[in-house]
Amino acid sequence: MMKRIFFLLFSIFSLLAVSAQQPDSLTYAIKGADTLWMHYYKAAGPANGISVLFVHGGSFTGGEPKNQRPMAEGLTKMGYNVFVIKYRLYLKGKDFGCGTATPEKLKAIQVAVDDAMDASLYIVKNAATLGVDTSKFFIAGSSAGAETVLNLVFNPFINKKDPRFDFFSKFRFTGVLSFSGALLDLNSIKTDNWIPVFLMHGTRDQLVPFGTAAHRFCRAIDPGWMIFFGSHSIYKYAVENRKPLVLYSFPGAGHEVSNFMFRRFAEMDSFMQTAVQKKKMKAREIIIQLPAKS
Repeated sequence: MMKRIFFLLFSIFSLLAVSAQQPDSLTYAIKGADTLWMHYYKAAGPANGISVLFVHGGSFTGGEPKNQRPMAEGLTKMGYNVFVIKYRLYLKGKDFGCGTATPEKLKAIQVAVDDAMDASLYIVKNAATLGVDTSKFFIAGSSAGAETVLNLVFNPFINKKDPRFDFFSKFRFTGVLSFSGALLDLNSIKTDNWIPVFLMHGTRDQLVPFGTAAHRFCRAIDPGWMIFFGSHSIYKYAVENRKPLVLYSFPGAGHEVSNFMFRRFAEMDSFMQTAVQKKKMKAREIIIQLPAKS
């Protein structure tokens, strides 16, 4: 009897130890006084060979990689490798609202894109050591992080004087996942830089427009007025140009959809498996009506 109790206790403690394992921390760049790192969560279930780099939200003023643990662990249980990056918060201690001048807001996005680019390069260059198959490598983000990844994939900031231009003019992620994100410029989308796109967005998002509108719906006379092209505008481009994309739209929902990566694992998995298997994917919108709030 005592042996059985001991065995059960040992099993429980072993399971708790496994679930409490900390992700590896990897430094991917040092920029001035900033040491930039990422949390690496390895596949916990049978590995499917797919890796995801994730960029957290926080209005370019805050946010922490550790807060993304539920998302990372949810995907690792499905066999994914997940990297969650720490990036420079250019507006830390400030505000990303209508009162902050547009050039400062653009700089904040550009800095985040720059860091996400370097994190991606680090993973690709160290793919063999990290156990990453670069033909099954996705990039994803939420809110500010979603803006970052969309503006990295369809990068309006890249220039030919930057040596990374050659790399990103040839390398393609397998797909991009955006939760309540937007693009700065639809003209940055080209025929040769499109990849499969996954979007989730509330139709009444009060911060990041669902369609084409001013970010945070600032007035034209506000210092921070800046037009964003939200998920539905990207979807319309995909429809018109017959590009692979799936948009999950939530009628009446707001910016809380930016947190749906914590719960919509089946939809994420379906998209990534389809992209990896190179199955035909048409641009489509899936409308999901959420239960009314009591």
